[in-house]
Amino acid sequence: MFTRARRSFLTGAAALIATAATAMTLNASHAQEPVTLVIANSQWVDALRGKNLWNAVQQYQKAAPNVTLVQEAIPSAEFADKITTEMAAGQGPDIAMMQDGLFYTAADAGFLVDIGKAVEGVENLNATNDHGVVNGKRLGIAWQRAVYALIYNKPLVDKAGAKVPVNVDELIASSQAVHQATGAIGFISRHQVSDLTGFFMDFQNWAYGYGVNWVDSDGKLTIDTPEAVAAVTAFKKMYDARIIPVGDDFPTQRTRFKEAQVSFGIDNSGGTLNIASGAALAPGDLAAAPLPFQHPGAHQQIFLGVSTHSKHQEAAIDFLAWLVGPEGQAALREASGPDALATDVPVTEAFQAANPWAETFAELAKDSRSTLIPGYEVQTTQIMRVVMEAVERVLVADDDPQAALTRAQRKIDAKRF
Repeated sequence: MFTRARRSFLTGAAALIATAATAMTLNASHAQEPVTLVIANSQWVDALRGKNLWNAVQQYQKAAPNVTLVQEAIPSAEFADKITTEMAAGQGPDIAMMQDGLFYTAADAGFLVDIGKAVEGVENLNATNDHGVVNGKRLGIAWQRAVYALIYNKPLVDKAGAKVPVNVDELIASSQAVHQATGAIGFISRHQVSDLTGFFMDFQNWAYGYGVNWVDSDGKLTIDTPEAVAAVTAFKKMYDARIIPVGDDFPTQRTRFKEAQVSFGIDNSGGTLNIASGAALAPGDLAAAPLPFQHPGAHQQIFLGVSTHSKHQEAAIDFLAWLVGPEGQAALREASGPDALATDVPVTEAFQAANPWAETFAELAKDSRSTLIPGYEVQTTQIMRVVMEAVERVLVADDDPQAALTRAQRKIDAKRF
């Protein structure tokens, strides 16, 4: 059984400790014959941000010139299927950056090796790494944790004289006000089951915001609770207000935000950094606020794991040891913006000054929750497919939220997860 992640982690500055164990590991890598490590990540395809992240990990080759790092760049919508297919066939990358749902699936299938050596003697790992230990073995190290916030285009909101919303009614009203005053899109949101993983992860903010847990105190799946009905009802109200570009996929919606054509959105820190990077929207014009819900929202967690099929497992572990050390974390911080990393390396003063929205994300990360269902980590995507199909029927077919979720509960009960 997987351990539950703690709900908070330190976000202040912390001393980065270079341990003797890590140094010995790195020295061992220097003595090896030439090695090529393939690293899979959906972020490699991100405009500008992907380049910055790749440049950060490439700094490892200064410490280990015998190692050549090679990208396996896979779009996020295809990543999980491609990685699981490759690993099932005994192929795939040496190292993969995986959303926690895929990480648990790979761990459950026996596709990941114990990488405990990479963190031996490292005393400043934070709670983002907690779920990387599965059945007593460390199979994952945190790459990034991206928390969600309400983001907005400050000049557009100011021009319309709209308020920064603190509830769904205000979100709708402010989005409509900006659209009427400027012609900008009111709000961006995933809303289609065709983008299942992104849709359910984003929707967890609405669910959690209305007090949903998806399980009761006995660990039984609870889908049709009053809290869940309230969350779906609120999401439907937002959808019916015609403030989102219905039918547009989320990459298109994010691009429009980058082009200063959107007023509000709910997005994670990584997506927000992407929006703020190299765009018509100046970083200083982007702002962030707490989610417009009563309860804390969600975060996305990405782990690094080493494949059992890798022919260079020790070299891959040496790379991870460097990555969680001072040099690796400092290099990754420069490219990761406000995302929480494996250690509490602080956001740089220069980044904070140029991107004042970053502080809000750091604050919200203190009590955010995993998008995975506790006790059902491996089955979360299957469970949430049933839930999100019910939500989509509410959106497009005007199905009753209570009736839709009750049918979803019956389907899930019948599957006996």
